[in-house]
Amino acid sequence: MQTVKVEVGQKRGSGDDSRRFTPTAFSFDTRANLLSTVIEDDWEDSIKEQWQANQQAVREILIHTFGAHIHAEKIQNFTDLGAAPWSVVALHNTYLSEVRAAFTATCYYPALLGACGLGERILNQLVLRLRGDYPDHEATKYIATQQSIDKWDKCIRALTGWGVFDQEVATEYRQLMQQRHAAVHYRSDLDSGNAREAALAAVMRISDIVNRVFSPMESSSHYFTGPIGRSYVKREDESLPFVKHFIIPACVLVSPTYRFVANSAAPGGFDVFDDADYGVGHPPLSDEQFADPGRATPQVTHPF
Repeated sequence: MQTVKVEVGQKRGSGDDSRRFTPTAFSFDTRANLLSTVIEDDWEDSIKEQWQANQQAVREILIHTFGAHIHAEKIQNFTDLGAAPWSVVALHNTYLSEVRAAFTATCYYPALLGACGLGERILNQLVLRLRGDYPDHEATKYIATQQSIDKWDKCIRALTGWGVFDQEVATEYRQLMQQRHAAVHYRSDLDSGNAREAALAAVMRISDIVNRVFSPMESSSHYFTGPIGRSYVKREDESLPFVKHFIIPACVLVSPTYRFVANSAAPGGFDVFDDADYGVGHPPLSDEQFADPGRATPQVTHPF
């Protein structure tokens, strides 16, 4: 067996029919869930102490990051946002992190505008990247001109028609569109000078949209569950334009026998190693066969 390191974004070759793509370059932040967890009285003392220590450590990091001034409000803001979305790595990860940081730091109106602006940017990026793959699709007529790219509703209709958005995502996007109009154009709603409620709603909405559209998890219809409970891209979905352009570049292509080796500098915190000759000369594996737990199980290795 020849073991080789597998790189993120590697393309499928002629001898790779027994391999599947699994996302490794993705981001998430669940610290808000840790802070919002209620430590119950009936927990064992050692467990309560561990949770208390973990929560205190997160609070200290937030105070160090955002400053001691009104730190209780900042910690509450961070908690109220909930967990950051699980998302394959693309430019929106960086900007969404900045939007969430602005809200945590009590910069509510900038956070509101940032959430809405990022929503529009994602719409434009998806349409511009994908419309060349749908030249003859009925929905492409909505975004045929440059002017139409600036129209939220036309972009939403096109992406829904192409199957990139389901109806829930389309609805959420239209609600974000309304929040954007209310924030940018003068309305008396924000005359109080306190945009916290509107900002919280907008940031949570764009976070949920990102989680739904760019998820690296089985919650997306593009995946099936395979070795060690990870999500793998369905073989039949690899040719879908959205999967091809946005999901696969954040994946490694592996056999069922691959293993992780911890490396904090690598995408996702791990290097991936695999058998270079797996499946060569044998019939290809279906998704169901790939997911069979009877096949070799991947392992996580922590180097010393």
